[in-house]
Amino acid sequence: MKTLHGKTALVTGGTRGIGAASAYRLADAGASIAITYSSSAESAEEEVSRLEGLSIEARAYKADAAKPESLPQVVDQIVNDLGDIAILVNNAGMFGGGMIGEIKYEDYRRIMSINVDALFTTTQAVLKSMPDGGRIINIGSVLGERATTAGLSVYNASKFAVAGLTRSWAKDLAARNILVNVVQPGPIATVMNPEDGENSDFMRGLTALGRYGQPHEVAALVAFLAGPEASYITGATL
Repeated sequence: MKTLHGKTALVTGGTRGIGAASAYRLADAGASIAITYSSSAESAEEEVSRLEGLSIEARAYKADAAKPESLPQVVDQIVNDLGDIAILVNNAGMFGGGMIGEIKYEDYRRIMSINVDALFTTTQAVLKSMPDGGRIINIGSVLGERATTAGLSVYNASKFAVAGLTRSWAKDLAARNILVNVVQPGPIATVMNPEDGENSDFMRGLTALGRYGQPHEVAALVAFLAGPEASYITGATL
């Protein structure tokens, strides 16, 4: 059933991992899809072709999350091309770390700029024309609620910020029935966090199931939050 037919969804960082899987699930439910990418136009066009195979309209837009002040222009172009954005999936982000006595300020600023500032400016731009009843789904991290290891204070802080913004925006936007939730996955098998990575055994040990999750498992939750069955869920951490 095409429960999202007639709606436009924007998935930031939508060319791989959780972003690509989420875009596909939303497209499969009938939504028109805009994805953003930072570097590889070829990968973006491949993803657009995959989405178009579901008989929906899809487009890719180059966007630099490290320059959050530039993102409203990208949003304006998407709205011009595909119509008002009813579903926003703030997925673009970066992982990085360093001990507090060693991490450079410019690295701190880059992590916060991409993980928090870009999310903020994108959301503000989308809200200018988002219809009442829209959905905002922020992709956070389990590290946004607990610190599992040393050396990740800045990344953790960025994801704590995402969780805090989510809860506050849920209240800010309740009068418009715009629902805002955050998905905080544990270790997910992506290019940024491979199952066979340096700390993969440690990461698996933190999970009850003893394995990495897969992008499609997170995407299923994103699609649920975007759909009609989630009409009474807002300000939630999942």
